Amino acid sequence: MTRITIAQLYPDLLGVTGDRGNVRALEARLELADVNRVTHRIAVGEELPDEVDILVIGNGPLSAMRAVHADLTARADRIRSHVEDGGALLAVGGGAELLSRGVTTLDGERLDGLGVLDATVARTRTRKVGYIIADTEIGRVIGFEDHASEWTLADHALGYGRVAFGQGGFALPAEADGHPVRGEMLRVGNAFATTIQGPVLPLNPGLTREILTAVCARRGTDVDLTAGAETLDAYAAGARTAIEALVHGKGFNTIQL
Repeated sequence: MTRITIAQLYPDLLGVTGDRGNVRALEARLELADVNRVTHRIAVGEELPDEVDILVIGNGPLSAMRAVHADLTARADRIRSHVEDGGALLAVGGGAELLSRGVTTLDGERLDGLGVLDATVARTRTRKVGYIIADTEIGRVIGFEDHASEWTLADHALGYGRVAFGQGGFALPAEADGHPVRGEMLRVGNAFATTIQGPVLPLNPGLTREILTAVCARRGTDVDLTAGAETLDAYAAGARTAIEALVHGKGFNTIQL
């Protein structure tokens, strides 16, 4: 029987924005589909299992990013190989930033990244806060953003979502009339990086299924990921509808630091 292995890196340090909820969303969908799974929570200095299907790296402040930096850098080859081989990965906020080529802080410090994502990150004085909606190939991704960073992509094809509401993480080429376009989410193979919190997966069944479908296909397992998930889908649909209604009302999207 196929067993899917999930590994969450540094949940005690990079897990401040509901990142455990992303892991639980993956677990719940696999359980409903009657797929055997195991989850490992990996702290600094602990070994990853020999086989990993899904890596989850959560969000945390700059202090936490510094705390895990050396350990994550030591795993760089393993993580790059995982992504290059089609393994699934979800990284959020600070965890996503560490997968870039590097992060520049407000005081000019450079924190080198793993280079899994061909992009750089600059911390900014403007904090982007509020609901966000991004249109992607698999439908709308909805959630909450709260970050003070700006991504610069080496190739705009790396961008996965176009912002319909909110601020997003990076600029995309402007429209013909000069109207600015913002992007949110990056994708390389089956690796996804985002600033969307909430956590993102429970709110977005389409994204959760996209990750798990890729994992099961890589394992050669044909799984119906919709079976038994009606209640989860209904809860997600209700929350998504409420958020889409709220974005048409009063709100805020930036805080000046």
